[in-house]
This record gives sequence, structure tokens and C-alpha cells, in this order.
Amino acid sequence: MTAPANSGSILDKLRAQSAWYGAGARGNHSRYVALKTTQIILAAAIPVVAVAAAGVTLKWTTAILGALVGIIEGILQLGQYQQNWLLYRATREALKREDFLHEAKAGPYATATDADTLYVERADAIISGENTRWITSQQQTGGKK
Repeated sequence: MTAPANSGSILDKLRAQSAWYGAGARGNHSRYVALKTTQIILAAAIPVVAVAAAGVTLKWTTAILGALVGIIEGILQLGQYQQNWLLYRATREALKREDFLHEAKAGPYATATDADTLYVERADAIISGENTRWITSQQQTGGKK
């Protein structure tokens, strides 16, 4: 059976969606690592400053460092960068696998009478599953994003 006339554009849209998940995973990973690294450094600096500094400077410096650690934690929770990174990466990898199987005519596509339609249905199921997981994570965190 041949693919519908516009299946190329549908397949291109699915591949673009997969690339979007990849970019989203990279962006969320980068933000998470940068913020978490900064938070760790600031937290580790508090006792060092407490030993090295003296007087009023000590109080203000440790207070500012402590506040920054708390602010960064709030940003991490609000942005949910780690959760989004993991969700997007899992979705991207599932979509890449599905695309690979489709291109290779392997797995469920080996015997499919309409491989393109099957690919669209299976990719849509992956994306729908990610959407459901994202909504669930938003509900669990109070929809902070």
C-alpha cells in the first residue's frame, strides 16, 4: 500500500517534533547543570567564608550566600529543569528508536501494510504519553511552570 500524498510532510513534522524534544532536553540539561553547580559552589563557600571573614562582613556575606542558595533552589523547582530534561530525553530517544525502526522496515514495520500510518500512530502515542507525564508532573508540583 502506498503512503498518503502528504505523508512526507507528516513524517517531516514528526521528525521536527523529535528534534524539538532533543533541543528541549539539551536546554533543560544545561540550565539544570549550571544552576545546580552554582548552588553547590555557593553552599560550599558558606563555611569557607565563615572561617575566613570576620565581623559585619561575615554576617552579610554568609547571609547573601545562604539566600542565593535558596533562590537557586527555588528557580530549580520552579523551572523543573531536571524533570523536563529527563522527560524530553526519554521522549526523544523513543521517537528516534521509532524512526529508526520505520526507516529500516524492522520490528512492527516489517510486516505493516502501511508503515507510514503505523509510524504516525506509534509516534503520536509516544508524544501523547509524554504530554500526559508532563501534565502529571505539573499537577504534583502545583503547576509552578
